[in-house]
Amino acid sequence: MKKRLTLLDSGWLTMETPETPMHVGGLMLYALPDNTPENYMQDMLAWLRDAKEVARPFNRKLHARLPMNLDAGWVNDHDIDMEYHVRHAALPKPGRIRELLSLISRVHAQRLDRNHPLWECYLIEGIEGNRFALYVKIHHSLVDGVAAMRILQSRLAMAADQKLPPPWSAEWEDIEREQTGKVKSAKRKAPSVGESVKALGNVAVNLAKLATTSKDSNVKSIYKAPPTVLNKRVHQARRFVAQSWSLSRLKAVAKQYDATLNDVVLAMCGGALREYLLGHSVLPAHSLVANVPVSVRSADQVDEGGNAISAVQVTLGTRIRSASVRIKAIQESMASAKQRLGDMSKVEIDTHTIMTNVPLLAGQVSGLDGRIPVLFNVVVSNVPGPREARFLNGAELLANYPASLIWHGYAMNITVQSYQDNLDFGIIACRESAPKVQRMLDYLENALLELEQEAEKPARQDKTQTVSAQ
Repeated sequence: MKKRLTLLDSGWLTMETPETPMHVGGLMLYALPDNTPENYMQDMLAWLRDAKEVARPFNRKLHARLPMNLDAGWVNDHDIDMEYHVRHAALPKPGRIRELLSLISRVHAQRLDRNHPLWECYLIEGIEGNRFALYVKIHHSLVDGVAAMRILQSRLAMAADQKLPPPWSAEWEDIEREQTGKVKSAKRKAPSVGESVKALGNVAVNLAKLATTSKDSNVKSIYKAPPTVLNKRVHQARRFVAQSWSLSRLKAVAKQYDATLNDVVLAMCGGALREYLLGHSVLPAHSLVANVPVSVRSADQVDEGGNAISAVQVTLGTRIRSASVRIKAIQESMASAKQRLGDMSKVEIDTHTIMTNVPLLAGQVSGLDGRIPVLFNVVVSNVPGPREARFLNGAELLANYPASLIWHGYAMNITVQSYQDNLDFGIIACRESAPKVQRMLDYLENALLELEQEAEKPARQDKTQTVSAQ
């Protein structure tokens, strides 16, 4: 039986072009166990491919007959070629992280084949420091990034000697059924026509009210972002860079500013983007606006597939010179956004998500995005992960770097994944529209240092001394 795609899920397929592949991914770095035999990686590859039956969403294949995916849906593929989906790669010596990220940049730029279930896995060996990597990508229409991360992480072992099936094995459906005692979560009742009309009216009034706010206000919505070099048309080539920061270090900064961890992440991104744009002499007078995805998926929906995310728009304070004043502006902006979302019903959140994504979909399909005013400047996403160590067939997970997606008009995406005592940053960008994006890693560290240094001294009271476009 075909499972119809929602409007939002179908939109990810419709927006896809050779320049804008619509998949998300993750680069998981592992340590080789001690005293591994020479055939360890060969056995690992065989184990990853050893799935007689494949679990959802990895067994779902797209079925569509009409243009624009108007009748698109998912059907179960019972004859999956695991050698196609699980691939083997090796880095040339010395196998530096630089070469690993270069490989991921190329592979992440390639579209998934719609004649197969929309996911791929790469087992990558030959990484210096006695390490190997697993890179997995999956189409955003099949599952959103938060759910994809949760599925993969929940199917890793808690100890090196724990034996588990590969993450896409159908055996996991029985394991998880035994663990939760649930066969299937209850089907949600569709909203009535009256509820939908009321939600549409309430959301429209709210968006209209936000449209009247000044661009200088910290309260943000779509179409409040200034034009920047990051908001041009994108090309097919990608650049992926990644680095980890201590979670304890960021939490200490959050405590000093009475802020959340996410506030600190956004302040780091704001400071880094300010330095990046100043370096290119193109910093706009108004602050950049981040689109911050928010999961609205319940715990029992993790393996259901599809998308259960909304988003809020938050200032990044890039016109503010002082790091301490910048984070206060971000806190105010995020608090306002959270309150608006918190005041909405589930129907209103769904309506808000559709209404704020339709302009993006229309701009991509029409080819106008990158040529007309943008809804926001950059996506910044923070995905929580496990605090305890995880293992894959005996190998310890060291880091998990997310690799997200970009569109025409939105040439950079910053996604953060927590794991143990680290925050793993992954930045994906268009090589032409956002050149030398590797410098963002240094700029993120500079922004964190500024937050630490300014927390040690009283914040300046005269904000006019801290606001500058140059």
